[in-house]
Amino acid sequence: MLTALVAILSGAVLTRLLTQVDFGTYRQGLLAMSFAVPFVALGLDRVLFVFLPGEPERPRAVLVENLILLVAGGGLLTLFAAVGGDHLLARRFNNPGLASILAWFAPYALFFLPAMAVSGCLMACQRAQTLAAYNVISRVINFLLIVALVWFWRTPTAALLGVLMGTAINSFAGGWLMWRACPRSDWHPSAAGLRRQIAFAIPLGLASLVGSLSQSMDQMIVSLRCTTAQFAVYTVGAMEIPLIGVITGSITSVVLVDYARFFREGQLDEIVRLVQLAMSRSALILLPAMMLLWVLAPFLMRVLYGPAYAWAAVPFRIYLLLLPVRTLTFGAVIQATGSSRPILIQSLLSLGLSATAGWVLTGWLGPAGAAAASVSVTYLFVVPFLILVLRRRLNTPAGAIFPWAALARTLSAALLAAMASALVLAWGQLGNVGSLLLGVTVFVPIVGYALIKFGAMDRDLLRSLVGRFLPGPTAG
Repeated sequence: MLTALVAILSGAVLTRLLTQVDFGTYRQGLLAMSFAVPFVALGLDRVLFVFLPGEPERPRAVLVENLILLVAGGGLLTLFAAVGGDHLLARRFNNPGLASILAWFAPYALFFLPAMAVSGCLMACQRAQTLAAYNVISRVINFLLIVALVWFWRTPTAALLGVLMGTAINSFAGGWLMWRACPRSDWHPSAAGLRRQIAFAIPLGLASLVGSLSQSMDQMIVSLRCTTAQFAVYTVGAMEIPLIGVITGSITSVVLVDYARFFREGQLDEIVRLVQLAMSRSALILLPAMMLLWVLAPFLMRVLYGPAYAWAAVPFRIYLLLLPVRTLTFGAVIQATGSSRPILIQSLLSLGLSATAGWVLTGWLGPAGAAAASVSVTYLFVVPFLILVLRRRLNTPAGAIFPWAALARTLSAALLAAMASALVLAWGQLGNVGSLLLGVTVFVPIVGYALIKFGAMDRDLLRSLVGRFLPGPTAG
């Protein structure tokens, strides 16, 4: 969530300091890096989660071996840029100005890849609080450096230089924290240790590669098929709201253990019951959020990024249509039943379908086609495929997996509140900020009342949900 918030905040600042073309060039540089990293990281950043806890004798050597491999991966990207890869990508993106940005690949990769090990190392060494502090501070440092440099030099190169400086600082700080977190031991690496980590990381890397490519495929297609200015607008709108990860992550962490226990005990009906409960509870937040943000999308994009980015509301609204799917964490249920192979198969097939459909629809519809392709593939292929897997694993009819009545009541309440907000906003002329405030003011009490009236939620549950976000009174 923190990463998403920082990305939104930095985008809100940079869109006002840079031209659309310059901002698009900066985002293309970041996209190229995020697209390339999984090819050389190979899942090495996850190795320490497994290797460190089981290595009491030479933990620092395991850390050094991991860092050597990650630096070597960064060296491959450095070599790619040095032999002309920066100019190759700039031509593919139809943006000659991108070549000077991608020249920063060389030092950036050498700092960025080793920093990827921080999370795995600190978590494996039981330093969760240290990791949380590092994540907050590192992102704040990156944000401040980017904004400060762009404030004085209004160029995409200044923005990438800020990213590079922040990454270098965070990489050294992360290295120091990892070294201190590992118990004192022999730190000298071995060839056998390096081979062992590579052998373990490659399968992880393949799965991670598919996931990373899927997440960025739509932006890559828009970058290749549209102008840099169009890409700039698209990239700020084609995002997942931070709220989703918080809700789905919290629910998954709670129910995953119960899913696995019920499956071991053969209580498949209990898994279905828990799935329905998790869906109905998450829908109480995700479906109203979808409808509210759909109504407010044009005002929200103008407030965050300025009038020139108002069209970003189009891909933003398209991706909001995925929120109903996110009420069910398919991966958690399938993983708990003992196999993640169907998820890998689905990821590979959906990646190919999304790339093909995205390329075609972007040619027909422009940037919105890439978002439409992602959503269409999700509903037409991904969801039916995963439902089929769940039906077989849980030995239950596909329709019985979903709490249809609860979802219908929640969606009806959200639709009613959204219609009321849309009518009020169509009547009033309060500007962008005023419209946002008015829309929320109208929506929240109506949706709360409707959820109770329609039987989707009782007052006790409403108070518990509100209590998560608003502090209660304290005793005097």
